[in-house]
Amino acid sequence: MSNASLVTVARYDMRGGAQLAKTRLEDAGIPCMLANADQSGLATMFEATEGGVQLKVPADKAEAARAVLGPE
Repeated sequence: MSNASLVTVARYDMRGGAQLAKTRLEDAGIPCMLANADQSGLATMFEATEGGVQLKVPADKAEAARAVLGPE
């Protein structure tokens, strides 16, 4: 999975919620990865609106991923 073709489909304050969403996408057959997961929970500067843990998927799978995740 090339980073150049990835888009962020969701952001989470903490790694736990992001990991659950990642598992849901993987179960649906959608390749994905977490970005900034190692920094989550270290400081309040990692708010969801500013970065947080980002759930990324290939651009051509973004719509399907959002459908699996549903409204946040």
